Amino acid sequence: MGFCNSCGRPIVKEDYGTNKDGSLNPEFCRDCYQNGEYTEPDITLNEMIVRKTKEMMEKNPRLPETQATGITAMFIPGLKRWNPEFQDDYKTL
Repeated sequence: MGFCNSCGRPIVKEDYGTNKDGSLNPEFCRDCYQNGEYTEPDITLNEMIVRKTKEMMEKNPRLPETQATGITAMFIPGLKRWNPEFQDDYKTL
């Protein structure tokens, strides 16, 4: 099992997004990446952090918001979609 390099959720093969040619892309989940493009191309890093923080808190009601925000704020920016070092690695797929 890996993690989606856009939203950070755990993914297995059934959850993989797809490349332009229809092949599976193990880097991104199907919710974030379809047909070689992001499903939400205009979402910002901040918006993704807020979304994932809310989801984490829904799944873990006793988790303090500050802790959930700290986790997502540290994890999400390191994913390939948000890290400039990896920006061109997947655009040719």
